[in-house]
Amino acid sequence: MSIKNIKKESKVPRTVTFTEAMMLLIIIVGIMIWTALIAKVPTAMGVLYCAIVCAVYGIVLGFKWNDMFQNVLNVVKTAMPALYFLMLVGFVSASWIASGTIPYMIYLGLKIIHPSIFLVAAFLLTAISSMVTGSSWAIVTSLGLALGGIATGLGIPLHIAAGAIVSGCFLGDKWSPLSDTPNLSAASTGQDIIKLFTNMIPTSGLGAILAAVGFLFLGFLLPSSSNADTSVINQLMSGLSQNFNFNILLFVPVIFVFVMAALKFAILPVLSIGVGMGMLEAIIYQGKTFKELTKIVWNGYVSNTGIEVIDSLLSRGGAMSIAGLVMLLFAAFTFAGLIEKIGVLDAIMEKLLKVIKGTGSLILCSLITSIITVFLSSSVYVSIILNGRMYEKAFKARKLDIINLSRTITEGSAYFGGMCPWSGGALLVISSLGVAPWSYIPYVFGCWGALFFTILWGYAGKFLLKADYDEYGNLIVNDIKAIAS
Repeated sequence: MSIKNIKKESKVPRTVTFTEAMMLLIIIVGIMIWTALIAKVPTAMGVLYCAIVCAVYGIVLGFKWNDMFQNVLNVVKTAMPALYFLMLVGFVSASWIASGTIPYMIYLGLKIIHPSIFLVAAFLLTAISSMVTGSSWAIVTSLGLALGGIATGLGIPLHIAAGAIVSGCFLGDKWSPLSDTPNLSAASTGQDIIKLFTNMIPTSGLGAILAAVGFLFLGFLLPSSSNADTSVINQLMSGLSQNFNFNILLFVPVIFVFVMAALKFAILPVLSIGVGMGMLEAIIYQGKTFKELTKIVWNGYVSNTGIEVIDSLLSRGGAMSIAGLVMLLFAAFTFAGLIEKIGVLDAIMEKLLKVIKGTGSLILCSLITSIITVFLSSSVYVSIILNGRMYEKAFKARKLDIINLSRTITEGSAYFGGMCPWSGGALLVISSLGVAPWSYIPYVFGCWGALFFTILWGYAGKFLLKADYDEYGNLIVNDIKAIAS
């Protein structure tokens, strides 16, 4: 073997510098801004372009493609359970709409609308609706739009009403097991979505209670019209009741799934049974045939009530509805695996660790960078991917279960997708509700409450699941009791 060949085989990839890492990050941010605001192409394409940039620079640094791609496969492997879960999520939402379960929950929510409690009612109704549908954008453009009109009729300032609507819509978006945001967060850190949902009770749950109290108090302070037009509410309720047969038994699938999940039963079989229960109730109470339901759970439910708001709200679900999200996940994991392998995140984290002195500052720092990343990239997805991979070693070093990281980056990114004026979610809010950018942000109580509790528990050391890891970063044991400490 020649000396030339020996040198070629022994070549070691060069470590990326902090300056190079920041330059790559700026390029990535630029690509995502172009994707979202200029080209207006799917987020997955922007993420793939970012992955290509990282791959090319990795080769320049001396990395072999096979080594980089192997790291991509390692990341994808951790996310496979989430992909199976997402498929079932599509089945759940479609079957529960067809059965009347989700329409009945919305119907009952509309019954509580009253001028003096409009803000808290709007918050709770949009939160419930977005949690059971898994889509904040759909609720903003349908139910949110209707509530905006009702607020105008009641004499409630529209920017304050928008704060309540955004609080509810994006609470469901970040906390619903049916939503893409928490599923991406859980998958990108190799966690279970139900475990993440449970772990967010001390932050999102308490934050929601705080927000509800705030909206209730604010509602009584605001003047309202005694001659308010509530015809929109009556129209929606009438449309739902005329197209579905409602009864209390429609709640059985929901109760079953939540109880079984709370009892720590395996979530995939539980969801499968929940789908079956929904399909059975659709046959019994809504007169659907098994053939119809088979098409519905695959392609999604299509509402034909003739009322635009209801049809927009209920036409969703099905296995095919998550096809785009699955493609986004694969693009995200490719990007995460490549950017992690070439050392970009390690270079940035090395600098951050110099200012992180304890668990509280680690939580705060990861929260702040998650928020900043949303504003820089105009993408919640990019924020979750980058921060999820970047802080993993730091959380493990402090013997914190990675579920704490999943919770923190979700709390720091999801709401700001509806508050950053140049992000897709916020642009949708501004155009749908007719409010000025920034005007409603102080009144998004759900966001501020969740952030408050996330920081509080971080510094207090409460509600943080502990874990031990071996020298390779593999989980040895976690303390399930720590979550209730």
